[in-house]
Amino acid sequence: MESKESAIWPPFEAFYIQSMLFNSVSATQSIARLENIFSTLPIQVTQEDITKLPVKSVLNELQNIVLQSASLSRYFWPIRKGHEARGKRLRDSFSMTDASPLFNRDLRNALEHFDERLDKYLSGGVVGYVRPEFVGTKPEIDGIPGHFFRAYFLDTGEFRLLDEEFNIKPLADELLFVHRHLSILDKNGGMLRDAVRHIEECGDN
Repeated sequence: MESKESAIWPPFEAFYIQSMLFNSVSATQSIARLENIFSTLPIQVTQEDITKLPVKSVLNELQNIVLQSASLSRYFWPIRKGHEARGKRLRDSFSMTDASPLFNRDLRNALEHFDERLDKYLSGGVVGYVRPEFVGTKPEIDGIPGHFFRAYFLDTGEFRLLDEEFNIKPLADELLFVHRHLSILDKNGGMLRDAVRHIEECGDN
């Protein structure tokens, strides 16, 4: 079995850091844009406040967070055999376990072959109300079937894409942690190091 040290040849670690930064930068930019949008909401949100939100922009940013999370997940937990050692090396560096929100298999599969998933979702027939894009409080189950293509429920913090729901807060927190570690690694030699210890040593530098 390949050892952790030989999983990624040290001079090549910078390539993985740079590749993952592409995803983490995009994700953190979406997080920042969403924080800016939601910062305009009052503490007591009314329906009128919700109607003023840029729904398409909110959903686009959320979908990008899920997309970039799925891409990063595959670095840590490779889908195909033969790449396990690389995945373990990265997980060790980032102190990543299967408890991470990035490990969610639904997340990793969410945008894989999305066209086929859409076919399957629609093939069963769409009965009841249909909302292609929705941002608001999560509707109560009233016996009438409901379908959301893309939706974000403000009261639960869940993003729904077809028939999958993702809790955005823990996912965003994990993305910010990964991005911070990647940024520090990039600025300090482009070598993989233990995430927690390295962040403590380097701070925000």
